[in-house]
Amino acid sequence: MSKKRIFTIYLAAFLLIGIIPSTLAQNNSEKRKPDELLISNKKKRKLRPAYINIGMGVNSSYFRDFATSPLFYNGNVLQVSFSKLRKDYYRETEFGFSYDFGNFQATFNDNITISQVKKVELFYSRLYNLKKLSSNSFNTKIGFQINSNGNLRVNEELQNNALGIEIFNNLLGSIKVTKDISRKQTKEKKIWFIKYKLNEKKRELAFRLNMGIINSALRNGYIYGNQSGVLNSPKIFDRYEYKLFSGIRMGCRLDYTRFLKNKNAIQFSYIWDAYKTGGELDVFEMAHHTFRFTFLFNTNNQ
Repeated sequence: MSKKRIFTIYLAAFLLIGIIPSTLAQNNSEKRKPDELLISNKKKRKLRPAYINIGMGVNSSYFRDFATSPLFYNGNVLQVSFSKLRKDYYRETEFGFSYDFGNFQATFNDNITISQVKKVELFYSRLYNLKKLSSNSFNTKIGFQINSNGNLRVNEELQNNALGIEIFNNLLGSIKVTKDISRKQTKEKKIWFIKYKLNEKKRELAFRLNMGIINSALRNGYIYGNQSGVLNSPKIFDRYEYKLFSGIRMGCRLDYTRFLKNKNAIQFSYIWDAYKTGGELDVFEMAHHTFRFTFLFNTNNQ
């Protein structure tokens, strides 16, 4: 498949996923002039709360690479993340990256083999309010996420196949449901003779589901070894192939967010993400269970 055709397919899919949610999100009952609509949208963008998100977490994950070994490798690795978020009731956009690093291990016949893994992920997400499925306490949004992540794996015990590199590109459809669980009034409680007060708190609980629409991967074929090193001209991506519309990917995310009095917020998240390449003898599969703590810095204090 030519590069021009691949680009055309990606562009068409991006426009389709971007246009449909925005069309559903429009209020058809409002008919305003283009100039008035433009001014209104500018005001909305300016007033929409913006956050810088800095997170740290633990990623309990596993992978299996049939091109080199049928063994499952698992480990608990560290993760740091950074993103820029803009959100309100009607729209939500976010872009950022995360970095995971640590060791995975596999056990077979009392032998332990170690694989050093580093993963970098870049993403861009956009969601639009779906009015028919929303209310004062529930907010439903639909949209998409563009995700690209690369794995670098080093396992010296595999000798010629010690180095493994994969790059995954995905376009995912998304739906997110947010529930407002704020305490809107101060409450006074009493346990035995001890009195205490529960102050007002702004909180929300959110669940998001992502399903892969276009899945692709850059990956070597069966057995990583190649002849470039023997010829004194090593090439990292020698004999690599880019496969479009190959494999599957899906994931979900559960967030509990507590907003502070200074307009900042803290967030506790559980994130599940799993993907698998296509093929028969050279299948690669990986799954992540991430527990993350994130501090959200409000940059406009609206």
